[in-house]
Parts: sequence; structure tokens; C-alpha cells
Amino acid sequence: MSSDMRCSQQEAVVKKVTALGATAIAGNRSECAGDADVNKVLIGGGPSGTISVADFNGSSFNIVANNTVAGTSASWLLFKEPNLLYAVDENSNTTRLFNFDPDINELGLVQNATGSSGVVFLEFNKEKTVMVGAGYGEGTVDVWDVSARNGAMKLLKSITVGGTPGPVSGRQDSPHPHQALLDPSGRFFVVNDLGTDTILIIDSKADFDITNRITVKPAGNGPRHGTFYPPGAHKATHYFLASEIASLIKAFELTYTDNDKGLEFKEIQSISTFGDDFPPADPTTASAGELVISADGKHLYVSNRLTGNDTDSISHFSIDMGKDEPLDFVDQISSGGVQPRMFSLAADDSLLFSTNQDGDDGLLAFTRDAHTGSLAEKPVASVSLEVFGAPSFGPQYVKEVGTKRRKS
Repeated sequence: MSSDMRCSQQEAVVKKVTALGATAIAGNRSECAGDADVNKVLIGGGPSGTISVADFNGSSFNIVANNTVAGTSASWLLFKEPNLLYAVDENSNTTRLFNFDPDINELGLVQNATGSSGVVFLEFNKEKTVMVGAGYGEGTVDVWDVSARNGAMKLLKSITVGGTPGPVSGRQDSPHPHQALLDPSGRFFVVNDLGTDTILIIDSKADFDITNRITVKPAGNGPRHGTFYPPGAHKATHYFLASEIASLIKAFELTYTDNDKGLEFKEIQSISTFGDDFPPADPTTASAGELVISADGKHLYVSNRLTGNDTDSISHFSIDMGKDEPLDFVDQISSGGVQPRMFSLAADDSLLFSTNQDGDDGLLAFTRDAHTGSLAEKPVASVSLEVFGAPSFGPQYVKEVGTKRRKS
């Protein structure tokens, strides 16, 4: 097929999709516009159990592959170069392994492995031979051997986290580990337990046992997702945490200890995830979601969900570690929908990719100012939520997994 004919057909697809409300999705227009860098993006979640692959060319998304297993919920994905993709199923006790070839956009199921129910987060060790999963539904943390050449999963142990549930009925009735994050030294996994208001330390050199429990105050704050500071360091000096239930960001000093505890945390700041210009209409339902920091360590971003406003939001804070309280609110943008559960920065920090589970747009790309760290108020590209599924069941995960040069 000639290039002109291919581009004409793609234009027809674009018009059809636009009529459905997807402002930028179909047709690989980068091939019709000349050379362009294309971001390969993975998207997970939704009621149909779909994992999608999209190409983003700087101005539009092109969905190039889908894998659907009805009834599943791939709310977190983890890619291992060059061609392995692990996916949780939040609705069951299954973790899945796929072969994923980014060059030809193929997803093929390799393995269904049985572990804890309701896993919502996956993380590798430094060598990517072990994978740890946070079992929100069962109050456990799974440890998998993934060292086989084909990436096959073998369950080594499931850790029951235990602890005393927090005071918020319906959300803290039992332990709910929401994240298991590898520290920069490569030794410890830090587990944020939303159900017990604690941060747990798991030592990979002590048979993956829990070696310390840090209570996060106030009671009922609901620790969800965190990140280490500074980015790229061999050891962390600080830790930033998003507390889901209380909609707070907490900053901690982090210390590596010589005793069996491994890590200690000391809180130095607690600040609302909302700015004065965009408060939640309903503080009783508002819930913090994702939290990330920029590669230069100067900017932090957090999503605000279920705010009761027409759309939810992503807040931007500056980081100045020379101050006693390092975080300052800078600005905030609309998420373009409702329930931005997860977002991520592109590898070069020039873009922020975000999802919404409800509202108008399910997938968006916002440009980011490299100097100020501020996000553009309007997305450079977006995909209607109805392209992904029913209202309230839009995408939950998005992550760039590579960039390639396309030529016409």
C-alpha cells in the first residue's frame, strides 16, 4: 500500500473516532507527518479486563494492540525488558505474564500464576530476578521468583502483614498493603499499608521478613503510595508519602540503621494535597491517588480523586530540601475526568501521562515545563473514556515503556 493511500485511510479513521468523542486516538499520524519520536505507552484497567498498547507521537494516541480477558482488572503492570509484561488482576488471586513485543505490538499470554487476592502493585528487586506484589485484598505481600529466562513466576512466600486496623469503617477494616516499593539501595521493600496506618519494612536479606513498622499519624490517614528522595541516589535521605483517606502528603527523613530494623522514618511535614484555588467539593470522599517526583528532584505531583468537583485534579508542589518543610504548593490542573488513579512521567519528564476511571477522558498527555515544573492546563492529546469502557470503569494504569524514531 502506498504511503498516500495509507495516510488517507488513517485520516478517515481519525474522523470516525473523533465523532465518537476521542479527540486524539487512532491512525499513526506520525508516519504521515514525517519523522517523529513515538512514545510506546502501556494502559491497564477497566471492566473488560483489557491491557492496551498505544503509540503517542506528540499530538495523538494510536491504540495499536489490545488483550482482553473478561472479568479481570489489570490495575497495575510491570514491564521487564525486552519482552516480558506482568499484570495484576485486582479481581482475583491471579497474576499474569505476557510476552510483549514493542516493535510489532503483540501481547500473548504465557502464564497465569496463583498468589494473593487483590494485588494492586508489582515491583522488581534490583536484578529483576524477584518480584514483589502488594495484596491489598488479602492483607499480604507476595514474593515471586522470576529469574527464569522466560520470566515464569514461582511463588516463594506470601507475607501476612498483620497489624491493628485503623478507625475508618469500610476502608480500614483490615490490613490493606497498597504498595511495595524498592529502596534505592536495593535491599529493602517499603510497604504502605492503607488499612493499618503503617509503613512496613521488608528486608530482602532477611528472607523477606518484616523488620520494622512505622506508625503514620493521624489515625485514619490511609498510607497509599510513596517515593524516595533524591532520585537516582544509591541511598535515600527522605521519603514522600500520599495518604489516601486524609488527602495528605507527608515528608519523612529516612535513616539506614545498623540494627535489625533496617530503615527508620521521622516525619518532618504534613501538607494537604489540595491548593486554595481548587478545594474538594466533598472532603469526605476526596482521596489522594498517585504520587511521583521529577527526575531533578525539584517537583512533586499528586492526584486528587472523588473530589465532588466536575473534574478531579493533579496538584504540583515544589521541593526545597534546604527548608525545614520542603514542600510548597505551586499549582493545580484539572485531570480531564474523574478518578485519576494513576499517572506517570515520560522518561525525559517532558510529559505527564494520566488516566481517569470516569468522566470525559480516559487517557491524557499533558506537557510539562522543564524549568517551572508546571503542567499545561489543557492536554496535548486525549482519548475519550468510552473508547476504553463503561463509565466509572476507565483505565487505571499508564506508563511509557520506550521511545522510538518513526520515519515516513
